Amino acid sequence: MMDFDQFVSEYIAEDHDVEQLSVMVLEGCRAWYPLAAEAEKQKLQEVMEKAARAVADAHRFGRYVFFLYDQTGEEQYRTWIERNAEWLKNSPQSENGVFGCVEDSSRKISGSVMFSVYPFYMEYETRYHNKAEYAQIVRQLLALAPSEQADMEQKGWYLMAVIDVIDSMSREIFEHYKSLEEIFKKTIRNILAAGWNNDFSKKESAMMGYSIIKACNLGVLNSEKYAEIGLSMIDGLIKEPFDSKDSERMGIAMMAYAQRLILSRE
Repeated sequence: MMDFDQFVSEYIAEDHDVEQLSVMVLEGCRAWYPLAAEAEKQKLQEVMEKAARAVADAHRFGRYVFFLYDQTGEEQYRTWIERNAEWLKNSPQSENGVFGCVEDSSRKISGSVMFSVYPFYMEYETRYHNKAEYAQIVRQLLALAPSEQADMEQKGWYLMAVIDVIDSMSREIFEHYKSLEEIFKKTIRNILAAGWNNDFSKKESAMMGYSIIKACNLGVLNSEKYAEIGLSMIDGLIKEPFDSKDSERMGIAMMAYAQRLILSRE
C-alpha cells in the first residue's frame, strides 16, 4: 500500500496554480489540517489562503473560508462569506426550486457545485443567519435526491453534499436534521442493496468511502454495521498511486483519508 500521508505531503508542497485548484482540494486541506504535523499545517493554510485571495471577486463556495476566518480573524474572509451568501439568497432558481447554479434549465445537475454550495450555505445559516434558511436548504436537497437510475458519480456527489450539510447544521432543528439523515441513509441503503462491486471508479469509491466513514464519525450511521464497508472503499483507493494532477479527485481522496484517520483515532 502506498504511503498516502507522504503522498499528500508531497502534493501540498508542490507549487499550484491556485486559481485552478478544485474546492475539493481546499476542503481536503481543511480536513487534513487538524491531523497534520505542525510544519505541514502552515503549508495547508497557505494553500487555502492563496486560493481564497485568487477568487476573492468571484462567486465561489466552500467551508474552508470559514476555517480561514476562524484561524486568522481577518475580516476579508467574513466579507467573502457574506457576499457569496447574499448572492446565493438572491440567485435565480430552477423550475425544480433549486439554485440555478446547481441545476440548469434542462434539469442537468452539477455535482461539484452542489457539494460546494449547500454545506457553505448551511454553515453560514448556522453561524450568522439564525438558521433562517434551513427549510429552504433542506427542501432543495430533498428535491435533488438522485433516482435509482442516476449514475454512481451523481449519487456520490449528493451523499457528500448531504453529509457535509448535516455536519454544518444544528441538531436542535430536529425536523430538518432528521429529514436529511433519513434521505442520506435511504440513498446509502439503496446503493449497497444494488450490490457494491469493484467496477466503480476510484473517484466513486472515494466519494462513497468518504460519505460512509464521515457518517460513522458523526453518528449518522452505525459504525459496527457500516465502517468496514466504508474503510474497504477508502483502502482500495489508496493501494496504488493515481494522477494527483486531477485536483478534484485528489481533494476527494484527501477528505476520505482524513475521515479514515479520524475513525481510527476514536
